[in-house]
Amino acid sequence: MSMTIRAALMLMMSLAVSTGADLSFTVSIPDPASHKFHVRLRCDGVRAPLQDFKLPQWSTGYYGIMNYARYVSNFRAADEAGNALPWEKTTRNTWRVVTGKAKKVVLEYEVFGATAFPASNYLGNDRAFLHPAGLFVHPAGQLERTVAVEIQKPPSWAYISTGLDPVKDKPGKFTAPDFDTLYDCPILIGNHERLQFPVRGIPHYVAIENVPASVSRPKMIEDLTNIVKASVQLMGGDIPYRHYTFLMMGRGGGGIEHSNSSANQFNGESLTNPGGYQRWLSFIAHEYFHHYNVKRIRPLALGPFDYDQENLTDLLWVSEGLSVYYQDLLLVRAGIMTREQYLDKMAAAISSFENSPGRNYQSATESSQNTWNAGSGVGGDRNTTISYYDNGAMLGAMLDLSIRHASGNRRSLDDVMRSLYRKFYLQQTRGFTAQEFRAECEAAAGRALDEVFAYAASTREVDYARHFALAGLRLEVTTEPASGGYIGLHTSTSELSPAEMPATSGPARGPRGGAPAFRLTVVDTAPESPAAQARLQPGDRILSIDGTAATAPVLHNAIQGKAPGQSITLKVINASGRERDVTVTIAANRKRTYRLAADATAASQIQESWLARTCCETQ
Repeated sequence: MSMTIRAALMLMMSLAVSTGADLSFTVSIPDPASHKFHVRLRCDGVRAPLQDFKLPQWSTGYYGIMNYARYVSNFRAADEAGNALPWEKTTRNTWRVVTGKAKKVVLEYEVFGATAFPASNYLGNDRAFLHPAGLFVHPAGQLERTVAVEIQKPPSWAYISTGLDPVKDKPGKFTAPDFDTLYDCPILIGNHERLQFPVRGIPHYVAIENVPASVSRPKMIEDLTNIVKASVQLMGGDIPYRHYTFLMMGRGGGGIEHSNSSANQFNGESLTNPGGYQRWLSFIAHEYFHHYNVKRIRPLALGPFDYDQENLTDLLWVSEGLSVYYQDLLLVRAGIMTREQYLDKMAAAISSFENSPGRNYQSATESSQNTWNAGSGVGGDRNTTISYYDNGAMLGAMLDLSIRHASGNRRSLDDVMRSLYRKFYLQQTRGFTAQEFRAECEAAAGRALDEVFAYAASTREVDYARHFALAGLRLEVTTEPASGGYIGLHTSTSELSPAEMPATSGPARGPRGGAPAFRLTVVDTAPESPAAQARLQPGDRILSIDGTAATAPVLHNAIQGKAPGQSITLKVINASGRERDVTVTIAANRKRTYRLAADATAASQIQESWLARTCCETQ
């Protein structure tokens, strides 16, 4: 190692944050145009001759493998005297350092960031966005260690905005009690605008990068304040953070929630018209409410985290879908959205979902479990998959109305959320299981809620009209011709275990020991549909479609590949093992449009309490 590099290492070690933390990062930005962050880690207290350092494979709030390690380059390791230490990269995201007898290790590396997305690092000439899970390595098995971070920003950039706790009187220096907290606090650096407002004495900071000056700042702050107030009121008055930061950014789209901040990317120009401004408020309300629902009220699988691989759960329809449900309900309660606007938006969501072919093949629980294949459920083939965001919101409405009806309008989904927060987050400090979530809902209702939970776990036809009638609402449906075919068949897909794989191979079964084979099972048929007329029954397993092994895409393509009046042949086997061929005639497809309207003949106390303004009245 040259004397120049050794001297530089020693100098950087001397600049470590003096906070008592024995893990100290320094991030510098020598050349923003290069899109490369320079990261240095000083790790004290090394106790083994070999030490693995890991970078997460994914980031909480975005359920997709990101492979952050691919952006790391120029990795180096040295001891406290600046002597180079040997190392190898042993897995995709692991660097193994031969520490020998060294008690302190200094790592240096660069991270490339040129993607404007809330789950990625970005660096350009005018700003930087640091996504900690993709930037900071941790000693393997030591996520609980206290961490210090120093940001050395270019002098021309005025501000650093983040949910990290600042070190008093030391600008650019922050601490985190552990790596889970560090990974949960994105950092925005640049010349953004900064605003602030209090709620119950708690400061809330707003970093604005991309909103035109024509958009009223007092109005933005008033609406954000009321969103926070309505959320806090819903959860019984508890604010579980000491400060909160809204990062409002451009250069891309999407948002990710964090425990005391949110990273929100959107087109700032859209806020200059009333519709765009209200959509923005829904978006921000969604990400904000997540600090309760998913960061604290969370499925068991989502913490403690395994950053090396997928953390699977079938409850994202609760974590994400119920957050979609509440995002607009909070606006109604805060007086920002009218109940008519809310009902129009719910009806439009039902229309979109019911006209999506994917609803015939994938349930909300399946979508939650399989989201890692698509990246937070935003990718994938929408012909055969659904979004747990949209479906979960509708399930949330039906749960809420069912609980209100069954309890005589004394309890609601709000009570469930408060109970989950109190029981599992505050008292037991853990996540909940699917069975525990259902038990809380049914305890609030005072009876079983089989129907709604069956909707969540299957693709069966949904009786929206009956559920919304509980709130004195009439569901109106109009139809018009649409492209493609229709048979009214709802299925589910599950993977066959090796023991279930037949020894023989064939178009309907697949060879033993080959690629995974799947079971395509009939869940339901729409009344008077071609599938119902062909006498397909729930539980029938579809083996083949026109001679091709049955999968959801094969079935969808077969239906869409035929003209109305033509037919497809399904080979099916029932629960008793009897095989038969079933011919189903394709019908013309129809597009359905839904509208929710108040039923003048059904005055409803449930509707009044459900959609009443309950917060933030003008004084």
